[in-house]
Amino acid sequence: DGGDGGDGGDGGDGSGTAGWVQWRRSVKAATGAAELKTAMRQLGDAVPAAEGRAGRVWRSSWWARLEESVTLPQLALRLLELEAAVWPRHGVVAGMPLEAAVQERDGSNREWVRAGIVSVWRDGSFRVRVRFESRSERGEWLEDYANPTSKQGRKERGAEWRWPQPPPEQRGRRSRAA
Repeated sequence: DGGDGGDGGDGGDGSGTAGWVQWRRSVKAATGAAELKTAMRQLGDAVPAAEGRAGRVWRSSWWARLEESVTLPQLALRLLELEAAVWPRHGVVAGMPLEAAVQERDGSNREWVRAGIVSVWRDGSFRVRVRFESRSERGEWLEDYANPTSKQGRKERGAEWRWPQPPPEQRGRRSRAA
């Protein structure tokens, strides 16, 4: 990867954009934690915020953790957190909606519920927050899924998660227009 901490190009993840390249240069030129923290602030200002309340809460808590960070390992962790929250990998980015398959504890009543991607890791795998409520149960949990382009990811897609389906009336209009 060229030893720069990035993945070395523009693999569809934004790492090859001019702003990212310029930011990486400023990180390489940093001689200590204070200069690195300044570069991290610049990056934090430049990245788009995830939508919704959850995105605002995550961003404000990330800024608080950044300000409390004083060592290079702490700052490295803040960078990984930010990367996981905002950089797309294989077309997946934090904040994107999807539907997760859930069912009652006894295995009955399988249904698809809306969920949101909260993090995308460097290998393209991702974490989703699922909220489920039925007549008899409710819950909230985090679920991890494989990179959608991997063998495991292709098995999971359609069985454990799927991209949101348009409402039935929109599906009908789309097929008539085709």
